[in-house]
Amino acid sequence: MRKVFFATLSLALLLGFTSLPSFAQTPPAPATPQGAPQGGGQGPGANRPVGPPQLIDLATAKKMATAAEAAAAAMNQHIAICIMDARGDLVFFERMDTINAIPVNSSQGKAHAVLLFGLPTKQVAAAIKAGTPVTAMIKAPLTGFSDLDIRQGGLPIMKDGKMIGAIGVGGSASESDEQFAQAGIDAVTPK
Repeated sequence: MRKVFFATLSLALLLGFTSLPSFAQTPPAPATPQGAPQGGGQGPGANRPVGPPQLIDLATAKKMATAAEAAAAAMNQHIAICIMDARGDLVFFERMDTINAIPVNSSQGKAHAVLLFGLPTKQVAAAIKAGTPVTAMIKAPLTGFSDLDIRQGGLPIMKDGKMIGAIGVGGSASESDEQFAQAGIDAVTPK
């Protein structure tokens, strides 16, 4: 089952590269001032961006990273934090002291995986572990597409029921990575 999943994913990615230039030319939408709560529609691909993607501004991304870092520091953990907009553009990245290249790549790979599948990385990893299919709408490779990391720690950033970006955290246990990513989202979620 795992071989079938990766073969299908490879084919989707290969076919997606042919549409990359048209995707990269999509005109940017105005910046969105706040990240929004997690959640969304129903059914496969309900979290996929529709139309021109909404963007996450730098101030919002920094606020998310600061909250994720504070949550990690409170647990004496050192992490890397990656925040991308719905196009796959890196909005903000932070690496705490003493972190090597593995969590850096992991945080970016988790954010990429969220944007590619439209799902939290925990759901994708659980499906693979259980040997069940992943019900998701896979889109064309993202701007700057590179590695994917499907371990827990990547979450979609939602606004008005639509995914406007992703946060990926790496460097601690996967469950903790997701907890720190959620702290980042919670920091910009209206109460």
